[in-house]
Amino acid sequence: MNNNRIVIALLAVATLMTVALLSCTQQEPTATPEPTATPVPADNVDIELDWYPNTNHVGIYVAQDKGFFADENLNVEVKEPADPALVAQLVGSGERDFGIFYQTDTLIARNEGVPVVAVRSIVQRPLNCIMALQSSGITRPADLKGKKIGYPGIDWNISLLETMLETDGLTIDDVEVVDVGWSLWQSLASGTVDALIGAYWSHESYVLEDEGYPVNIIYADDYGVPPYYEMMLITSEQMVNENPDVVRRFANAFVRGYEWSRDNPSEALDILVDLNQQQLEETEHIERAAIGELRDAWVAENGRVGTLSQERWNSVGNFLKDKGYISQDLSIADAWTSDLLE
Repeated sequence: MNNNRIVIALLAVATLMTVALLSCTQQEPTATPEPTATPVPADNVDIELDWYPNTNHVGIYVAQDKGFFADENLNVEVKEPADPALVAQLVGSGERDFGIFYQTDTLIARNEGVPVVAVRSIVQRPLNCIMALQSSGITRPADLKGKKIGYPGIDWNISLLETMLETDGLTIDDVEVVDVGWSLWQSLASGTVDALIGAYWSHESYVLEDEGYPVNIIYADDYGVPPYYEMMLITSEQMVNENPDVVRRFANAFVRGYEWSRDNPSEALDILVDLNQQQLEETEHIERAAIGELRDAWVAENGRVGTLSQERWNSVGNFLKDKGYISQDLSIADAWTSDLLE
């Protein structure tokens, strides 16, 4: 009896050892690797500036440097214009994907058949203004009677001047208008003219002050000129229709760049200068002086950056129609869109 129990116990031990041995020698099943997702290639796009890199463009360079474009899977090339007057034509023809342009000029371009569309704003009010030396005593349009006023040869400036004069009781016949080309601040400092139209309060005023000529600024939207978007992001009808997702992603990163710049103006200027050292070698101090005031002009009445409003477009469109710059039947609504960005 005892021998049988011993045999049974030995058999049980042997069975357990066999099972254990089989468990140790059995290989774990190999896990099937998860398939690796193929990265989506970034979309290559470009943007044409309206002038040499300056404070007005700081949000674009911040979006590049901070990776906001990369976050939207975009590879962006910033191009400086050979001729600022051709920005709309380049964008409308598809030679450039995006551009920096002006609200009034965008409507005029569309009136001439150039298919450009605004998708975001930058500066919410006119930078263009009447500028005179403080020593002249000129502080309002009525003070310009009998004076010489320099302008850069662009007809739109004559309409601005005419409107401002009429709002303050004068006519264009009460002044002498002189084409000074792009020698704006130089013509005022030298006394060639008594005042300027076509100069920007965000640039020439700081240049003149830096040269020892403090100025008085007469703002266009204080004297009859409707507030307009001085600078905007534009693209083509073809881009909006065929690549709406690219437009949306670019616009989102673009606005992030300006929002960051608004909140971090000094650091934003560092980025602009670092990426454009040669162009800004002599004017960096001017750009730094301007951004404190200019960043406030990026913010709309609703407190947001980059927005466009139907009321603003209708107001400016009607103004241009009344002045004869665009046809009465031109569709203002077709010149801009915010549908892709909501």
